[in-house]
Amino acid sequence: MHIRAAENQDSGAVALPRDVLERVERVLEYHRLGKHTHESVRLLKPQTALSSQPGPYRTFPEMQKVALPTGLLDLPVPALALMREGLGALPDSQIAPPQDLKTLATWLFMAYGVNVEKRFGIYKYRLRTCPSASALYPCEIYVAAFAIDGIEPGLYAFNPHEFALTKLREGAEALAQIKRGRPELSFLKNVPAALLVSTIYWRSAWKYRGRGFRMATLDAGHLIANLVAAANGLGIQTMTRLKLNDNTTRELIGVPPECEFGYFEAVQAMVVWADDAAHPIVGNGGGYHPMPPIERAPLSPNFVPYGSIVAAHYDCVAPGVPIREIRPPLTELSPLPAAHPMQELLIAEALAGGPSLRQVLLKRRSARDFAHLGIPRNRFLAINQSAFRTGTFIPLHPDGPHPGLIRPFWVIHDVTGMTSGIWYYHPPTDRWVLLKRGDYRAESRYMCLEQPRCGNCSALCLMAANLPVLMQGGGPDIYRMAHLEAGIAGQRIALAAGAGGIAASGIGSFYDDEVRQFLGLLQTGWEVIYATALGFSAPGTEPAGHPGLGIG
Repeated sequence: MHIRAAENQDSGAVALPRDVLERVERVLEYHRLGKHTHESVRLLKPQTALSSQPGPYRTFPEMQKVALPTGLLDLPVPALALMREGLGALPDSQIAPPQDLKTLATWLFMAYGVNVEKRFGIYKYRLRTCPSASALYPCEIYVAAFAIDGIEPGLYAFNPHEFALTKLREGAEALAQIKRGRPELSFLKNVPAALLVSTIYWRSAWKYRGRGFRMATLDAGHLIANLVAAANGLGIQTMTRLKLNDNTTRELIGVPPECEFGYFEAVQAMVVWADDAAHPIVGNGGGYHPMPPIERAPLSPNFVPYGSIVAAHYDCVAPGVPIREIRPPLTELSPLPAAHPMQELLIAEALAGGPSLRQVLLKRRSARDFAHLGIPRNRFLAINQSAFRTGTFIPLHPDGPHPGLIRPFWVIHDVTGMTSGIWYYHPPTDRWVLLKRGDYRAESRYMCLEQPRCGNCSALCLMAANLPVLMQGGGPDIYRMAHLEAGIAGQRIALAAGAGGIAASGIGSFYDDEVRQFLGLLQTGWEVIYATALGFSAPGTEPAGHPGLGIG
């Protein structure tokens, strides 16, 4: 199979400056050098020293802590209805909950709380309500609390293990710093809070080496999806931004620009509690005042510096790109020619009822392997729509409720009522095309580093983006946002699957170009960003050891 995509289609974007295009080329080279091959994976030695693993919780010595209440609110609305309708699935009585510490604590716990503790030898590891590649949890949440009853205005770091907030900055100065140079963020002075999602790349690089940028950013996408879903369940209106000012947000959280790699941390996105504040913050912090770095406890006794990750991050987020919004036609790209025939696959009837979002989040587990069982077509189509027909976030503005950057291929192994083979789903038109019939379990397993679950699952989603066209039209930060968007879609698949009694597993490691060749993309600019396996968990497939060990 070979896809003849219209690679020279008009992007409609302005020409970028030469220095920005050079950054684009460097990021594309980072992506190319980080690709897995059959040979490169076998040259990697599996990570075996848990004693060197970076700690999963960021701590701040001598800083004031605020314990969060443990009596939490319920999220009783069925998860599938929330995925499909958002706040429209809630009765009016559950819209706009109290703007207090109990609501905030519930939001944080449901999105990123510790809900399971396991042991591997003398080591304990804790799983959370949000998935993370190999349970490395590279993400942090910072709460800019502006008008929350029960807590002083300020910037706080969330510690899921202690279930506490640590105060880092005063509220007015945090507000002034976030909106510095961004007049469109002036509305923040009238909202209860804004949550910042950051990544500590060293946590992912400890296992995934130079691919750590990709893995950590996918994990940030998972967390963004969880924050938005949990907010919907609580009746909180949100506004999410996938692009902020890297310099001001890094200064806000207290990370100096030239810090060692083991301390390096960057804010990826902001999820705003966008209801009108009952008691808005007083003052806006006045003019700009430089913020001193904030002392952090080291995450590990030593670290391996990955300059390629830091360089890729700075090439993505450095200033100098005149484009602040990504709009059509960039957001409407397709790997297939425009005239390629497609078909509509209708959902016979909307799925009703099912477990609440609280139940789905608290019972969340990534499947380690799958049984050879078929998924009903209706349920599969509902999961797909929940992931790819429920919109995206600023600064991506597609012409419809679909992702702006990524496009999904599905390798169907066993979905009742659908032909087994390679399918492409086109989110802008909600249509499908069967590209090639056949049983591809063996190929799916092999492409995903020989992981059995990718061959045993009922369906495997492979998410791709045309990185050269997108980045040359919209700038290098498209690379980072494509990974965020893929992580968001992967977590939406997992949430919708869990609501339907089906398991999912995110797959961030695969033989990149062999997957592209399998999909017929090798002669195009389309690159595979992420994969997600879907099916019914095989019994007795709990991991034998710590999830962070190994390579895959």
